[in-house]
Amino acid sequence: MKPETLRIFCAVLSLLLLLPVIAACGSKEASPAADTVPEGGETDVATEAETTLHMPDLPENDWGGYEFNFLISSNDELGKVKNDIKADEQTGDTVNDARYERNLKTEEKYGIKLSTLECNAGTGGDGLKKFRASVAAGDASFDAAFMGGYDACVLAQEGMLYDLNSLPYIDLTNEWWDQKANADLTIKGRMFYTTGDISTADNDATYVIMFNKTLVKNYGLEDFYQDVYDGKWTLDVFKVAASSVHEDLNGNGEADVEDRFGILIWDDSMMGIVNSTGTKCCTVNPSGEIELTIYNDKVVNAIASFFEVAFDNQISLTYQRSKYSGWDGVLSLDMFSNDQALFFMRLLLDVANLRNMEADFGLLPYPKSDETVDAYYQTLGSWHSVFLCVPMTTSDPERTGIVLEAMAAESMYTVTPAYYDVALKGKYARDEESLDMLDIILESRCYDLGWFYAIGGYNEEVMNLLRNFKPDFTSMYEKRTKSAYKLIDKINTAFAEIDG
Repeated sequence: MKPETLRIFCAVLSLLLLLPVIAACGSKEASPAADTVPEGGETDVATEAETTLHMPDLPENDWGGYEFNFLISSNDELGKVKNDIKADEQTGDTVNDARYERNLKTEEKYGIKLSTLECNAGTGGDGLKKFRASVAAGDASFDAAFMGGYDACVLAQEGMLYDLNSLPYIDLTNEWWDQKANADLTIKGRMFYTTGDISTADNDATYVIMFNKTLVKNYGLEDFYQDVYDGKWTLDVFKVAASSVHEDLNGNGEADVEDRFGILIWDDSMMGIVNSTGTKCCTVNPSGEIELTIYNDKVVNAIASFFEVAFDNQISLTYQRSKYSGWDGVLSLDMFSNDQALFFMRLLLDVANLRNMEADFGLLPYPKSDETVDAYYQTLGSWHSVFLCVPMTTSDPERTGIVLEAMAAESMYTVTPAYYDVALKGKYARDEESLDMLDIILESRCYDLGWFYAIGGYNEEVMNLLRNFKPDFTSMYEKRTKSAYKLIDKINTAFAEIDG
């Protein structure tokens, strides 16, 4: 569901929930009117709304208590596995309770019991090993899986995943599946992993820039929101604002983690800078094959421009590489919360951790590399991503397709509104403009197969430029092209040989 559509849906849902209260507040004299509506007269608003919900046309079935099992595997700095399915009981947490409602409806409708098995991802981690072992043994120990992006790509290439386009009762054109994912991730007409309303992990893994509104006021900076609306939120505007902010707060004469900076820079931001030009590391061409597209003048110029501020330790702190603390998952959040940075480049999942921040902060998309770029482009973090997939050995493809399609559709009416209306609006956004920014951010998200498949190692190599303060993107690119084309050929050949 598109963000702007979702906001309207949430508003209508809230109004429907208030109808009984509004009726109760009316005059006593007016109450008999409810009994005087003639037969065939006005239809109850709630009933009409319910009858217009778009739901999939799925067959009824009762699988007699079958345990429908998900393998859950993901990455997270804090060692947690992202589980979009588990909700054993109602806890009062809005998103958990929405998942509980979705699960209960699905279980009762189809006579199943949903269960999950959690495994860490990592590089060739437990989740990938367990998935491979299950498929090799043909034991059908799980029906579907949520896998980290890198692992999902490996499994697709190895021919271990079911093509979701051919899975019975799955219709990826329905609005509860992410159409951006369909466009960006389909190779040779096959879609082996996807996301949508069934998961909130795709939102959490989306790049975002947070900015401190108190520092904007104190330093007399311009209205970034208006720049976004006008299509003029560019890398140059970002750099000028960032360059205006630095203070040696501890007075020791050197830049350190006790000072104030223009930008707190995350290593992975480099992939966001590449994508902000409207360029992907790799693109699927009209023939359905992956091709290398990372190198062009826009990318070269954008990286060089970004390094002008990123390499200046009076303006920027690359906090993961700070000699004072190193990466601990908390330093950057603490610094931003303490008004020690104007901009903070991270993910939407981190914004919830700032809900107790005293100063107001806003949300922004990554800036365009320049005004000639046709739109804003936001990266979906490859390391943080999680995708739904189905093993080739799933024991009953029809049952699997029915359950997943039903859960995805139900999620659009329960989980997504709870996440969007409560988590995003309630915890993240502190002003109306940030809600607009969220729409722009989520609508402009791109899935870059070059990052997911680590083509040429460019995902790490663009970050290494930042980590090592080396500006020569062209030289790095040229050194990696041979290995990049070799892997691309291997992937395209593998997909061509996979049976549909």
